[in-house]
Amino acid sequence: MIRVSEAVRLAEVIQVLVRQGFVDLVRRAGLHESIPAKLLRKVHIMEAPRGEPETTGRRLRQALTELGPTFIKFGQVLSTRPDLVGTDVARELSQLQDRITPIPISEMAPVFKEELGEDPSVLFDEFDPEPIAAASLSQVYRARLKTGEQVAVKIQRPRIERTIEADLSLMHRIAEWVATHVTDMDWFDGPGIVEEFARSIRRELDFHVEARVIERFRANFHDVRDVFVPKTYRDYSGQRVLTMDWVDGVRVDALDQYESRNCLPARVAAISAEMICRQIFDFHLFHADPHPGNIFITENDRIAFLDYGMIGHIERTDAMTLADLLACLFRADAAGFMDSLLLLTEGEPQNRAGMEHQVADFIAFEGQAIVGGGRVGEGIEKMINLLRSNQLQLAPRFSLLLKALATVETVGHMLDADMDMVPVIQPHVDKLLLARYSPAHLLADARDIVSGLMRLTRKLPADVEQVLRMLRLGKLKIQLNHEGLSHLSKVTDVASNRIAIGVILGSLIIGSSHLITVGGGAYRLGLAGYIVAGLLGMSLVISIIRSKKY
Repeated sequence: MIRVSEAVRLAEVIQVLVRQGFVDLVRRAGLHESIPAKLLRKVHIMEAPRGEPETTGRRLRQALTELGPTFIKFGQVLSTRPDLVGTDVARELSQLQDRITPIPISEMAPVFKEELGEDPSVLFDEFDPEPIAAASLSQVYRARLKTGEQVAVKIQRPRIERTIEADLSLMHRIAEWVATHVTDMDWFDGPGIVEEFARSIRRELDFHVEARVIERFRANFHDVRDVFVPKTYRDYSGQRVLTMDWVDGVRVDALDQYESRNCLPARVAAISAEMICRQIFDFHLFHADPHPGNIFITENDRIAFLDYGMIGHIERTDAMTLADLLACLFRADAAGFMDSLLLLTEGEPQNRAGMEHQVADFIAFEGQAIVGGGRVGEGIEKMINLLRSNQLQLAPRFSLLLKALATVETVGHMLDADMDMVPVIQPHVDKLLLARYSPAHLLADARDIVSGLMRLTRKLPADVEQVLRMLRLGKLKIQLNHEGLSHLSKVTDVASNRIAIGVILGSLIIGSSHLITVGGGAYRLGLAGYIVAGLLGMSLVISIIRSKKY
């Protein structure tokens, strides 16, 4: 049963969607039959959009922005899933701005005090009450520790967790409703996508997680001069407060600041691309949203990644799969590319042979041009469109990874139009493929296989025991499904029905004959029986002729 608060929020969602021109979507999802929608129609506030027509992506971006922080975050997650929403919509959603009007420090300070026990003005030597950045989940302030370090203090907005949980509950209900009632979207796992988003945003609400991620990045790049990763201060941090080094820099696209900071755009572009590749192929932990606002330059061609809330992680085997995919693209191996591509997805293509032809055409006519021109982002976009045409979804971790590669290439071209991502990626691919046959990796693979066999050996006796126990209790059920049996069942049903009609016909004819023989009033009843028997007989003959089974 939907709660009153959810009904009110659902009414708002429906109204915004309709106003932004998504009437068809509301109808297909069946939301126009919900109680809130009926009420909105009665008071005449479900109106069609007015003004100049907009693109689907832009209208969706405007709708999500209007619906608030949870939906803005959801749109940002969808921007990493072009395999679901299409590349044009994903590109538009990537422009969602998570910046809103800041709230005064008088409302933020109680959150800080609940986490750390004191007001910011007590714990810090200096604390600027004016935020330097205000987003939907938190606000960032500049401060100085009593030991002299300049720091950035990130404080979560009050009651934001309650708002997000309420919206998540509603999103779960909508996703489940659509999955049940919209049959042409069976391939689209709406509840799964909402659940993935819920895990992501709950992780982002826990600043302990972000602090641990920053510390891992700092350890990974401790000996790399070209990257600055801020230090976190655990004594000044909590679940809703995060204190870290202040990054003295400017956005990577602030080209007018490069000369004063002794930076070269082409050099910064190359470093940004190389560092993303190291994150993916060497450390398997990467910044999933490296857009210009999340990369700063400090000085002497040094960069710093900001906002460690959206982070991707892959396993060693995932990195190997990606290396295989790129290697097959580089050497124009269509069959290998197809096998590696399917390992990145969830599910199997309905028409594998047709998809193999598409992949072969892609490799033959576009792959080499993409590689030769260094247009990795374009290759990723075409690959995503190929998956969508076959109703295949990327595994979420790979969608973040491909998004990171495409985004950093876009940033690189913004700084250096001649930047080529292929020479940056290829050494990492070659290194991984060579490492596959090193003694250490062979030993690791053997260890994984042996571990898997040992797990199976440990579980096997318990599984056998459970089967035998169910057999003794009479609870063991064996379900047999044969493709030909359903057809046989239909044929048997038709035959038995015809036999039943034949028996009824024979009974009617015999009974009617007896009645006519008796004469008198029974004569008419017997004649009626003959007529009914004749009609049934004719219908039986017609059905047999139509079925062509005679």
